[in-house]
Amino acid sequence: MKRLTEKQFKVYEFIANWHQTRGYPPTQGEIRDHFGFGSPNAVRTHLKLIEKKGYIRLNFGKARGIQLIQSTIPTMRPQENAIPVLGHIAAGTPLWAEQNFDEYLPISPVLFGGGELFALHVVGDSMTGASIKNGDIAVIRRQDRVEDGEIAAVLIDSEATLKRVFLLSDSLVLKSDNPDFEDLEYPGDGNSSVRILGCYRGIVRTEHKWGSL
Repeated sequence: MKRLTEKQFKVYEFIANWHQTRGYPPTQGEIRDHFGFGSPNAVRTHLKLIEKKGYIRLNFGKARGIQLIQSTIPTMRPQENAIPVLGHIAAGTPLWAEQNFDEYLPISPVLFGGGELFALHVVGDSMTGASIKNGDIAVIRRQDRVEDGEIAAVLIDSEATLKRVFLLSDSLVLKSDNPDFEDLEYPGDGNSSVRILGCYRGIVRTEHKWGSL
């Protein structure tokens, strides 16, 4: 059985505790309200990933259609000397970054300045001018703002990409470090579907896949 991500663990823990105290599972709406998710689809996405890892069984045709398979709440083991790899990030066409903690870089976060770090696989060639190549692993520090011109992991709708961020008076511009790729421009009114995930801190260049610690 695969380990749950931190967010998946919190959702599962909420479901299990709710079931234990009330004798029945919560609805998707109750899960959404507890965690402040923006949409029912966000709840369903988490539930499907938890189901895929074997902890619950879902019946979306019922209001309380969540069946617990794992009878006890799993323990989340800290990874103090490792950086979690959350999925893939595109340097080119934006690509969804699936948030899972099945993989860890066996590297101390201190080497990248510390803080809340995560890593993402780079797919594509749009950042080659910054020496970020296809197949690299980009290390990101979680934060929702960056300085003008900094490289950041940016979420566009439900897809993540690695770009330089430029904040203009009325727009947000995402630039590649490769002239073959066009700029991406979005309204700067705060209502767009663009969100900064974190600031780029460096890369790990490797020809083999890191295994889970």
